[in-house]
Amino acid sequence: MMSDEYLKKLEIQIREYEEALLAMTAPIIPSIIPETILVPITGILLGERFEKIRIKILSYIQNHETQTAIIDFTDITLDNIEQISIQELGSEIHQLTETIILMGVEVYCVGLSPQLIKEIVRTGIQIKAESFSTFQKALTYIMKKKNLVLQTVIE
Repeated sequence: MMSDEYLKKLEIQIREYEEALLAMTAPIIPSIIPETILVPITGILLGERFEKIRIKILSYIQNHETQTAIIDFTDITLDNIEQISIQELGSEIHQLTETIILMGVEVYCVGLSPQLIKEIVRTGIQIKAESFSTFQKALTYIMKKKNLVLQTVIE
């Protein structure tokens, strides 16, 4: 029979593993563009995981000057969303983008596959974020919008 102390240690260890997994599967990366973050979403998607990602992003926005968030779905394909329906995925993306917008931050989605887009549109879920096929295209658009230019510095 397992002791209560042993079970509590296991519960703590599981929580630590879940936090580490969340940090790896949805890191918040400051961009080269000031006040812009990139959040790549990877791994198997579940509704509760999206909730944790949403809380993590909103906490970051609250504590850091953030004007723009780029959510990268490049790693998400129909093959790795077996645990969640397309309707749920579309709803989670909608909730994620809406909450970021409500924080006063522009949000862009990148990397949504054509199959995923087709299925989300078929479900009728509206996603108000602008979308780009790649992170690079989104950065280029944002830089033009903010009148920023990359310059080569020679020392």
